[in-house]
Amino acid sequence: MIFRMKFIIPLAVVASALATFGLYKFLQAESKRSAAPKVVTQKVVVAGRDLQMGRKLEPVDLKIGDWPVTIVPMGSYADAAELVGRVLKTESQAGEAVIEAKLAPKGSEGGFSSIIPPGMRALTVSVNNASGVGGFILPNTHVDVLVTVTSPAQKEESTTKIILEDIKVLAVDQTFERKEDDPVIVQTVTLLVNPDQAEKLVLASTEGKLQLSLRNNSDRSLRATSGVQLKELVANRTGARESGRLKPEKLVGQSRRLNVDNAAQNQKIIEVIRSSQRAEVTFVNGETRETKKK
Repeated sequence: MIFRMKFIIPLAVVASALATFGLYKFLQAESKRSAAPKVVTQKVVVAGRDLQMGRKLEPVDLKIGDWPVTIVPMGSYADAAELVGRVLKTESQAGEAVIEAKLAPKGSEGGFSSIIPPGMRALTVSVNNASGVGGFILPNTHVDVLVTVTSPAQKEESTTKIILEDIKVLAVDQTFERKEDDPVIVQTVTLLVNPDQAEKLVLASTEGKLQLSLRNNSDRSLRATSGVQLKELVANRTGARESGRLKPEKLVGQSRRLNVDNAAQNQKIIEVIRSSQRAEVTFVNGETRETKKK
């Protein structure tokens, strides 16, 4: 009997300790769960897959997601039925909220024309490898437009000027989707302009030679320039050449120094001793001059 009690008492103590520890862990976990704040969510319509610009939305393109109310984007929708038939004017990635800012106006048909905002125009200009910035102009990039107008009668009056700034590129050739940033050599670029800009662009393309200048997409700054004429370029080059020449008075000064240096090189001095008298005879260019020394 005594032998059994030796084992029963320690086992009871161990079992009690384990039960106490298990109860403590359970209560601690419950406390953490009750202390954690509940996230309030809201239904938001998102893209069910990657969607291309100009696509007319169908039910299969959309799905509903739960978003924390603190980060629900402005202009979002909770009912996918409201978006069926609307047209995307920008690309949308799978899981991305479909908001009003990404949609063309109601009633727009799918395709390229639907991505042109009201009041704006799409105008296409011809480019080559050089004027198209080596193929780095892609849809949704921004460019400045320069024109060079040559005067047949007075070539020095030929002028280059920036006529349009920060113009959005809608398409290159027949492509208005930007899938990657690899350069593509194209023959035409379609620009998004207003009616006034369209007039300038057509006149410039008719009367001069166009050149596109690629901008940083985050740079929206505008800078008014006066353009440059060929005669100004020539004048600047001439000025640069003349600035490297010596002025006449400097040339005279150098000539005098050269003459003095040459005379010094041709000058010879001989010391002559006559009895107790000493003298120096200087020979310069065939002439002699004697100087007596004390």
